[in-house]
Amino acid sequence: MFPEVMPTKWFAEIYDIRFKLYNMLQRRKRLAHEATWSRESFHDFHPHDMEHDGEAYYSKLIAKEAASTELLAGRLMGNYILFSDSYVPVQSGMAFYKAIQADGGKGTFYSLGSDVNALFYKPAGEALTMPDPVDCFHSLADHASMTGRKFEVGYSAAFECFTEVLQSRKQGLAGNWFTAPGESSKDAFMRRIKRSDPAYPIFQAYAEEHSERWAGAKVLSMDEAMAQMPEIERKYAIECEEYSNVLYGVNDELAASAKLEQEQLSKLADVGELQGKLDSSELVAIDSSARVMTAESVGKALEEMDSVRDKAVDVVMATKLPALEKKK
Repeated sequence: MFPEVMPTKWFAEIYDIRFKLYNMLQRRKRLAHEATWSRESFHDFHPHDMEHDGEAYYSKLIAKEAASTELLAGRLMGNYILFSDSYVPVQSGMAFYKAIQADGGKGTFYSLGSDVNALFYKPAGEALTMPDPVDCFHSLADHASMTGRKFEVGYSAAFECFTEVLQSRKQGLAGNWFTAPGESSKDAFMRRIKRSDPAYPIFQAYAEEHSERWAGAKVLSMDEAMAQMPEIERKYAIECEEYSNVLYGVNDELAASAKLEQEQLSKLADVGELQGKLDSSELVAIDSSARVMTAESVGKALEEMDSVRDKAVDVVMATKLPALEKKK
């Protein structure tokens, strides 16, 4: 018996993606090499010694991405947004306006309780369809650019290639890329998690609590929804700020890189070079979706970062998930 091998089409697609990424990375490497006239120059997202350090480098990179994804899922779970893909989550005035623009305000608002910092809008007419992965990536990249941030070029290219692979599943799944025909996103998500995964009981408990919350969801009138928005938006702003503190306080990989970058920024401030880099947009500082333009404000934020981050982590780690407490 001959060993089973991938179809030639899959091999061709893998090499197309590989050449696409290296074509972009090589152009960036050449520009950096010619601009600096350095003896050596390296591709982005590559260790300097691939033969000896490659495995450890990419293991750390994958672990960092996994930790970031888990924290992001945790934040969505905090307001029951994960698995609520039939509804539009609303946490700000702008989101409220965009939600009602989808159908002229003919839909329905729902509340899952006063402890949930979000409302959910269900547009009138047909149910919302699962968005395509490539469209999601472009929306995320556009949002990052509009708020003064950008993905690194190599990361952006790899991210886009990954979403294109996901979207290619639609050809064999009757137009679906994440769920099987007739399957909910919750069931599809739980089907993909190994029962041996340490996070499985957490997601299982959340899925049960998610169903319970939606079973008791309260329908709101337009006036009631508008009356709740100021308080929801206030809490959402606090949540965004605290999430950044938790992001760099809980995970060791992210905390280490954040500490190094914090030290580098402090050194730039000490030698008087930080203001120039802010003025030239070589460095961009963001506070509450607004751009910070003075080195003094950035330096003050750096000094306060450690104490604020530690307090936020202590509060989050002391929080218990009700569904998990029931299982004990």
